[in-house]
Amino acid sequence: MHRLLAISAITCFTAACGSGGGGSQDSSGGTATQPMPEISVSGSSSFGSVTIGNSASQTITVTNDGDANLEVGSLSALSAPFSLSSDTCSDTTLTAGNTCSATIQFTPSVAGSADATLNIPSNDSDEATTTLMLTGSGEIDLSTTCDYDCLGGDGSVSRSAASYAQLTGANNVGLVNYSAYAVPTGAANPSNTFEGRLTLSITDGTLSEQGTNEASDYNNPQRLPDFNYQLVQHGTHIIPLERGVLQVAGSDWEYILSPGRVWDEDGDNDFSRVALPFALQERNANCTHNGVMTFLFNDSGAVSQVAYQIAQETCGYFKFNLHGELTASYTAEDVAGAAQVKTDYETEVSNRMPTKSISALATDYPSANINANMIGSEITAAHMTLFGVAYNGVNYVGGCETRQGTYPYCDVMPVPSYSTAKSVVGGFGLMRIEHLYSGSQQDLIVGDYVSECSGSQWDDVSFENALDMATGNYTATGFETDESSSTTETEFFTVDDHAGKVSHACAYSRMATPGSTWVYHTSDTYLLGRGINVYYQSQTNASADLFNDLLVDDIYKPLGMSPTTYTSKRSYDSTAQFWAGYGLTYHRDDAVKLGEFLNKNNGQINGEQLLDPTMLDIALQKNSGDRGLDTGVANLKYQKGFWAYNLNAAASLPACTTDTWVPYMSGYGGITILMLPNDMVYYAFSDNYEHPFTTTVAELNKISNVCP
Repeated sequence: MHRLLAISAITCFTAACGSGGGGSQDSSGGTATQPMPEISVSGSSSFGSVTIGNSASQTITVTNDGDANLEVGSLSALSAPFSLSSDTCSDTTLTAGNTCSATIQFTPSVAGSADATLNIPSNDSDEATTTLMLTGSGEIDLSTTCDYDCLGGDGSVSRSAASYAQLTGANNVGLVNYSAYAVPTGAANPSNTFEGRLTLSITDGTLSEQGTNEASDYNNPQRLPDFNYQLVQHGTHIIPLERGVLQVAGSDWEYILSPGRVWDEDGDNDFSRVALPFALQERNANCTHNGVMTFLFNDSGAVSQVAYQIAQETCGYFKFNLHGELTASYTAEDVAGAAQVKTDYETEVSNRMPTKSISALATDYPSANINANMIGSEITAAHMTLFGVAYNGVNYVGGCETRQGTYPYCDVMPVPSYSTAKSVVGGFGLMRIEHLYSGSQQDLIVGDYVSECSGSQWDDVSFENALDMATGNYTATGFETDESSSTTETEFFTVDDHAGKVSHACAYSRMATPGSTWVYHTSDTYLLGRGINVYYQSQTNASADLFNDLLVDDIYKPLGMSPTTYTSKRSYDSTAQFWAGYGLTYHRDDAVKLGEFLNKNNGQINGEQLLDPTMLDIALQKNSGDRGLDTGVANLKYQKGFWAYNLNAAASLPACTTDTWVPYMSGYGGITILMLPNDMVYYAFSDNYEHPFTTTVAELNKISNVCP
């Protein structure tokens, strides 16, 4: 006879479970008494959640409730991660009323649910075997192994590129798909913690130009700059202490270091693995080449070789792949301010606008029937760095494709501003000055504040004229004729000191009345940057810096922009004059924030006006009387550092039956930050000298009308 006294999840699988017993009936109707054994089992077979590497135990008790001996056979069929840690039942005889016990231990080695069976054979007449189902789950203890953005894997990773053997041996990693530098499925929380200094012994890498022929113009372009920087780990992230553009003596490259990731893989022999995004930005220029480094380390200070590769850029004139392996050293040390670095980083990440794939526009707005593939389609895909649309609090993102697959850290991929800086340094700077010192911009004259512009042609040129690139001082009126001349190249763009740049900028002769004729001159915006900085110092103190004080501290940081934006390229001398017309670096989220600051918030942050509203309205051409200067291109105007295009001229937008001037920021090579009247911001960073956006706008118009 069998009786199962189950507690928790003990299970019986036979029809005899719980059935009544009974003796045989004699011919007279009475019942003959026959001694029989009867097995009962008590205890729990459910172990719940157990941290990987730890153990939990449950004890079951077998009792003979019958009146004959119960013969218990060998307990069997138990499998890992379950085991018997004690057993007084196997091959035991239990007399009536006696008990035995067995203790089952659950020791999970991987995350996830687990189960097994335990068979208890006996001479119970109703069932020869009692079967118990054992259940439990292995869990990662996030509280002790990770304190930020924890991973859910157990380290089971199949890896063929950038393997432990390659990073620690003589075999090179080579140029591989960027998935080798990404956090893989199955990655576990890091068991080691990096805090200290990483130093690389720099040797030449392998450089292969991709459709350009410029390498010979650079000093060792195949060689990374010297690398000696502090890094701090926070959970599964690793954060460089120095962000923004980092000058390195003796190199034609400057670093931009971005936060990366840290994780464990089973095949790394108790080392943790780091992927650190970085970019090379050309010295004295804005050209940006994006890559990733990867290496192994442990808490004892051991570190593998560092493999790196670059296979993507935002640079129209110099495209290349670069890869190599470098010897590294890791000096573990307490990094001053590490706690604040972690706190600031968490704030930085939390401030980013939520992202979805660009394809999600079609599913989020199904009635629009849009074709998401048309967004950004005006740009040749091979030359697109990244693009997106910000709408209703979501950044719908696309791009980040490279010649070696998808770039794995697109959130922190640096992209150059080029001439969008004319808007967000030159334009913001003068509008901020006008707001703080109301009415001053009308009276500020370039010749009064830029001492190098001593010629009389600068005595009547206002700061506003310089922002409009309508100083009246130029050589030729052809579209960007002056800008693209060899003289401008050699005397302005390639010189690296303030004296050289300002000398060229001041040298143009008077050709027209200031404010009357637009001629594209980055040099004019450079003069504006110099002038407004000197003016700001005259109102405060000689050491004040308009870029740091009125832009970074007053606007960029309160907007939640990334630390990458906190530095500007400057002249390479003691003057350290910010360029104003180019030289910033963004993340894609920064482009969104700049666009929405202007387009939705009218220059306000948390209700506080930061930019002069009248100047801003004129710059964005919000009123029909505020049209900008003619640029020589039909339906394209320029004013206060901003471009404007008339959507009514676009054949792809027949819905725009009246003039609809939309403002945008534009940068060399193929950079656009477009502010649409339906509160959308479209941005694209590319490098094939393609700037159109009307096909994209026509598609977005299906979601929300862009025409008044």
